[in-house]
Amino acid sequence: MKKLIILLVLSLFAATAAFAAEGTVVSVADGHAVVAMGAGATFKQGAKVKLNGKTGQVTAVDGGNLTIKAPNAGDLKAGDRVKVDKAAVALQGC
Repeated sequence: MKKLIILLVLSLFAATAAFAAEGTVVSVADGHAVVAMGAGATFKQGAKVKLNGKTGQVTAVDGGNLTIKAPNAGDLKAGDRVKVDKAAVALQGC
């Protein structure tokens, strides 16, 4: 019974730890998209993220704007709504 409760608690923690936010594309150039996230965004430069499901990296943070380098950045245009998720950290083995 204890194992089941621990598993449920860990599942809930994992679900709440996954952070997803929406933003608006401000501009796109050279594989980088500038996304307006608002003042509440808590991303740091160098953070691994997913931009609409594709792996990317935050290359700059300017107030509420994030510059994200991602392979799908060229498919976006100014004004598009995008989803930015914190990427999961890969598990490391022995």
